Amino acid sequence: MSAPFASLARADQAALESFIASLSQKAITELSAASTDKERAARLLPILREYFDMPKLAKHTLGLYWKRATPEEQQAYVAVFTEYMSAVYGKRFAEYSGQQLAVQKVREAGEISTVFTIVKGAEGEPRVDWDVNTAAGNKITDVRVEGLSLAETHRQEFASVISSNGGKVQALIDILKKKVASI
Repeated sequence: MSAPFASLARADQAALESFIASLSQKAITELSAASTDKERAARLLPILREYFDMPKLAKHTLGLYWKRATPEEQQAYVAVFTEYMSAVYGKRFAEYSGQQLAVQKVREAGEISTVFTIVKGAEGEPRVDWDVNTAAGNKITDVRVEGLSLAETHRQEFASVISSNGGKVQALIDILKKKVASI
């Protein structure tokens, strides 16, 4: 790799490292200031909208059912999926006790780059990998914790829910709305 390309690659990697570090610090600052699950969910929602490609994640988690959903159901699903994610992960943040995200390396592969991190201060220092769509202005498209894709996990869970409710996407939407409301 020639010197100009090498420095460009390092600059791109530095930008991705900064992006994930900024996301991490913003989430810690915002969620640490909250005292209830409901407040944490409310504070996480704008972070999800800013840093994550929630429409793409929602479409992925719905899988084959996305094409079967009406445009109205698709729109309702993206909205409730985003709220559900903020509720679930906002609640999990209650366990936060000073851990920090440390970037280990960045792998660039076309439009999607992966930022490999570890959670310093957590038992076992788990690995968290962030897939970032750089072509979409640095939007996260998936997060893998110890190799387990959050998008795939939710996709399997949601497919099971839809399947057990007669293939109706609206059933999943209604269930997610109830879960969000119960926080």
